[in-house]
Amino acid sequence: MVILSLQYPQIPLLLLGCMAVFIFLAARAFKITNVSMALLAALSFLLVFFYMIFENQLLQIINHWFMGSRNNLASLFSSTAFYSYDPGAVFISMITFGLAALVSIYCAEYLNLDRRQHAFYPLLILMICGLAGMLFSADLMVLYLFCELMSICAYALVAFRRRTDTAIEAGFKYLMMGSVASIVILLGITLLFLTYGSLNIADMQGSTSWPAQIGILMFFAGFCLKSALVPMHTWLPDAHGRAPSSISAILSGILVQGVFYVMLKITLSLGFDPILLGTILLCLSLLNIVVGNLMGLVQTHTKRLLGYSTIAQMGYIALCMAVGLRNNLTLALQSGFFIIIAHAVAKSLAFLTKGVFHYYVDASEIKHLQRASSLPIFPSVAFGLAIISLSALPPFPGFTGKWIALTSFFTSTDKITILSALVFLAGSLVAFGYYFPLLLVLFSKLHKQEPNENKKRNQRKISLWMSMPIAVLVILILFISSSPQYLMDITTEAALFLMSMMR
Repeated sequence: MVILSLQYPQIPLLLLGCMAVFIFLAARAFKITNVSMALLAALSFLLVFFYMIFENQLLQIINHWFMGSRNNLASLFSSTAFYSYDPGAVFISMITFGLAALVSIYCAEYLNLDRRQHAFYPLLILMICGLAGMLFSADLMVLYLFCELMSICAYALVAFRRRTDTAIEAGFKYLMMGSVASIVILLGITLLFLTYGSLNIADMQGSTSWPAQIGILMFFAGFCLKSALVPMHTWLPDAHGRAPSSISAILSGILVQGVFYVMLKITLSLGFDPILLGTILLCLSLLNIVVGNLMGLVQTHTKRLLGYSTIAQMGYIALCMAVGLRNNLTLALQSGFFIIIAHAVAKSLAFLTKGVFHYYVDASEIKHLQRASSLPIFPSVAFGLAIISLSALPPFPGFTGKWIALTSFFTSTDKITILSALVFLAGSLVAFGYYFPLLLVLFSKLHKQEPNENKKRNQRKISLWMSMPIAVLVILILFISSSPQYLMDITTEAALFLMSMMR
């Protein structure tokens, strides 16, 4: 079993905060280039990514060369405000840091035509810092502050291209609905504080009073909105559809799923009955699957279609967690975590390749994807691979995750679970109705064209900065397809930790 733990989660958060300030000041004072800012941002994410992998080794080295330094670190960072053992948080935050590093490298070219790059990278780093802080928070007020940090940066990044009316509209809609969620969450925290006299989650147990129960429900409702669970999903297609493609990759790929995990973990820690929570999530997840897939069928804008796909994928993830909670099935929880990473890699790849099409040939709508024929074949193949994985065709990660999920569902004797599995399967089949036309439009013109050496020489070359992250994501999809058991071993600890939160 792979051990997922982080003794000092404050260190990555502190490093990200310092790097955000440093990049902003360096950009303003020394006018450093967009490429330099992108590489500094990528470096900051890679540093925290590798810190999380090698933390124990680094602490041993520090303790060996500086006797007593480890004790000094313990006293400096000792706090009950953060979890030191949370495999699910480590799992999701490592995915987040990895994707953020790839997105930063991608933006070295993608943001060349934009202004205000000096604001983009600090906002990106602080948004990721906010999500990571939420994942490890063991204190409700600390969690709320990190949630606001993440949300405010996300609002600004969605509306980053402020000269576009649709981006401003999407950012404003996201701001309004996100603010409502924040207010509801804060009211819930207030009621919980009035009941327990503490904001530390470890102190909040045993009360059946109505303020505590209402507080938990308000906390749950606010995070359902931030997780885009139907019927509180209407902000997502606009926000993810109109944000820069690099930001859409983060928002759709992992941010929404990270917020959902935080909601799930904290509500269980606060004493929410697992069976009741699982039942509520089961109903909401089925709505997500139905609404996300049916709305995807009528979309003409590629990124909005991918946004509705995210709503449906959130339904699959939530249903896996719901079945695991209702039936005490570790395998169902594991499948939920597996789908999280499978979706993160495939959806990020889809948005980044879509960004290539928009950047070079101004392809925004589905019918415009034919213009990709004037580009090298690599981004089209990468986009096709992402769509095939999201479609859950074998042997790609999307198929493996759903196969594991359905296997766990059918081990249950619960009739509601069996019916949910049928909806799960039907939703996956309906999704072909909007995934297949994407591939058909993208490759139809390529198929009709005959090889032409002059045309090949005149093809526009794609920047290496944009190609490298896409290539890494393609390799990751192929690796997960060939070695799914490695990921299952990692998800085991996260699933068992979530099971231990039930009380």
